[in-house]
Amino acid sequence: MNKTDRRAQRTQTLLMNALVDLSLNKGYDSITIRDLTESANIAYSTFFRHYRSKDDLLRELLHNVTQDFKSLIKGNPHPSANSEGYMIFQLVDKNRAFFRVLFSSQGTSAVIHDIQEEVVADVLAMHNFPADSPVPPEIQANHMISSIFALIRWWLEHDTPYTIERMGTIYTQLILANIFGNKQLS
Repeated sequence: MNKTDRRAQRTQTLLMNALVDLSLNKGYDSITIRDLTESANIAYSTFFRHYRSKDDLLRELLHNVTQDFKSLIKGNPHPSANSEGYMIFQLVDKNRAFFRVLFSSQGTSAVIHDIQEEVVADVLAMHNFPADSPVPPEIQANHMISSIFALIRWWLEHDTPYTIERMGTIYTQLILANIFGNKQLS
């Protein structure tokens, strides 16, 4: 990797960290690009070499975390389905500040919607939903992802009262068992 790439990555990382920190302190909706560049200690014009808006910056940050998230929601549930839930909540815990911003700001709802649609499409491509279900697969996939997001939001809003391990079990029983059935999870 050359020096320019490292500088660009460093700038992007500084901006992403500034976005998360400022969002937690000021709220996403009230942050300006000037706030971001001052917090990241970069020139105002530098921001626009990387992003068109703060929503683009949020989308890239979300894209990075979403790639990890999507890789965890793969394949059909199997005996170790609890581990899928564990890994999801481990990812959320590792990126706790980011997820708090994502789920607590009204200005992020369009970004959440876009990412939810992307993840739903991936889930439809990766999972074999029960053929005998009266509920169409696209509704099952949307329900699954909406439920995962709601469970993550609840856990964060209540200051993570349960361990990551327990949330993995809750995820398996509350979400996967309702879609795929308990017999496939045991």
